[in-house]
Amino acid sequence: MITIRGTRGTGAMIAALAVLTAAAVPALPAAAQTVHHRTFAQKHPTATGMAAGVGAYALAKKTGNNRARAGRHRNFAQKHPMLTGIATGMVVHHYAKKHRQR
Repeated sequence: MITIRGTRGTGAMIAALAVLTAAAVPALPAAAQTVHHRTFAQKHPTATGMAAGVGAYALAKKTGNNRARAGRHRNFAQKHPMLTGIATGMVVHHYAKKHRQR
């Protein structure tokens, strides 16, 4: 039977090598800058905002009608679905323009 002595030292040496390799990798130069392809929302912030506004309006109107029919209290968004849709569209348009990567 073959026994290997010093397995603890070998494991420590492998761990140290892995740490040093991981530390050296960021220091290596990058091969090339990758091109970022923008998503549909980043390319078309106005269309994205309009779609989000229409969706928020429809959702607020539907849930508001359901709550009113059930006799429950409606929240602000459900009482004012048009304002909710417009505000949602404006916020989504803002975020699509402000937070996109160039």
